[in-house]
Amino acid sequence: MRGQRLLGGACGGVILTQHHVLTAAHCLFRIINDTTILRASKVVIRVGSTYNDRGGSKHETSKTLVHEDYKYSESKDNDVAVLVLSTSVSNYRSSSVQPAAIPPGGYVVPDNASVVAVGWGRTNMKCMKSSPIGLRLVGLRKVDRDTCAARYPRFSYNNMLCAGLLGVGGAGTCKGDSGGPLVYNGVVVGVTSFAMRCADSFYPHVFTRVSSYTNWINNTLRQNQVEVVHKLSHNTAVAADVSSMMLLAFVTSIWIMYYEIIYF
Repeated sequence: MRGQRLLGGACGGVILTQHHVLTAAHCLFRIINDTTILRASKVVIRVGSTYNDRGGSKHETSKTLVHEDYKYSESKDNDVAVLVLSTSVSNYRSSSVQPAAIPPGGYVVPDNASVVAVGWGRTNMKCMKSSPIGLRLVGLRKVDRDTCAARYPRFSYNNMLCAGLLGVGGAGTCKGDSGGPLVYNGVVVGVTSFAMRCADSFYPHVFTRVSSYTNWINNTLRQNQVEVVHKLSHNTAVAADVSSMMLLAFVTSIWIMYYEIIYF
C-alpha cells in the first residue's frame, strides 16, 4: 500500500513586489534518507509581521521559480528562487509591508563592512533550542573572498558572499534563517544560504550574492508581467536593534510543506 507523510520546514524571504518573494532555492527541497529529494508541495508566507506565527497576512504560492542552474544535491551555487503569490499583498507599501531594494549587477560590498542578517532562526550555537517567535537581527562583518575560500575550499565564490564574526563567534545565522536577507546600507545584498556551524568563530556564514542575480530576478518578474523590483536604495544602514524592525518591512516568514510518498 502507498500513502503520504507531511513534512514541514521554515525559512525567511524578502518581498520583491506585491506578488513575489525572494528566497533561497534550497528552502524548496528536502532530502530523505540521503537519497530521496522532495520538492515543496505547498508554500505559505506571512507578511507584515515581525512574528512568524501571528499577525500580518498569509498567502499561498502559485509557482516556485528556482534558478535553472541550481542543483540541490550537487552544489551550493545559484541558491536563489522567486515565489509567485496566488493572491496579491493587500497592505503593500504600508508601514508594515514594503518592497526590498536590491543592488545593481556587479555591486560590491566592501570587505569588513558592517552587515546585518535577519531571520527567525534558532538562537544558540548548537542549533538545539527552538526558534524564536519574534524577528531577530544580528550584526556581522563582510569577510573577504580569499579568507572565505580558504575556510570552504570546495565551493566557488563568484556568486556567494561571506560574513561572520571571525575570531569571536557567538552570533550569526542558524537553522531557520535560510532564505532571509543580509542587509547592507538598507539594501538586500545577500540571501542566507549555508554555514558549517551556527555562530562559529572560524567558519563564516555564506550568502547568495544578490548582485549576481539582479538580471535573473528582474527577468523572472518580467516574464510574469509584473513590475521590476526596486534597485539600489539610499536608506541608512540598518542597526541590529529593536528600532530597526520598522526598516525591515520587506522581510517575510515562509512555511514549506513536503509530501513524502511512503509504502506500507
